[in-house]
Amino acid sequence: MKKYYIILILCMNMLFCFGQSENDSLKVKTNPIIYADFLFGGSNSGNEVNGLTLGFGVNYQINKDLLTFRTTYIAEKNDDAGLAAILIFPMYIGGDSMNEFALLYGKRFIFNSSALSVSVGVSTNLLKYTNVINNESLKFRKSYVAIPFELNFHLFKGEKRRFRVLYGIIPIGKPTSFGRSFGVKLFGSFGTYNYFGIGINLGLGLHKNY
Repeated sequence: MKKYYIILILCMNMLFCFGQSENDSLKVKTNPIIYADFLFGGSNSGNEVNGLTLGFGVNYQINKDLLTFRTTYIAEKNDDAGLAAILIFPMYIGGDSMNEFALLYGKRFIFNSSALSVSVGVSTNLLKYTNVINNESLKFRKSYVAIPFELNFHLFKGEKRRFRVLYGIIPIGKPTSFGRSFGVKLFGSFGTYNYFGIGINLGLGLHKNY
């Protein structure tokens, strides 16, 4: 009988230890990996739209799987911009352009304070261009589906730190997972009109599990 009491006590101790470890694990909270990035670069699509490229993306990572929504705008220089071209950005208003809205899936590999990712997906693109017919400039629009892709490398903080404002000079609040990132993006798409580009990527968000 005494032997059964000993076995019962041992089992109760094991259950208590298991429950305690489970409670301890529940106390360990980690942040999700979600961040936004802003692209500034240039693109080339042969005889179609070439020029200034602006982009915005939202990224969510589960394990090594990366889900991305991105929108990209390519603007070609407007030769009729006139004096407005002095301001740089207005020189790209009114010329040929391409809008892209894309969903991508890929893999993202995180190191201590950097990450490398590669993604591919599907997009809907709208091309706006001008053709001269019988000495008259006519504007056209074409919509098509394409296969977008991107390769990213970016740097971010390796541990929780206080967020800094005013060009990263003044720290505010408590140490946080939220932070900035800086990197390079190679991107493009295959479709009715192919294009390829490269740009600088600036990000904000939670870039890894801290």
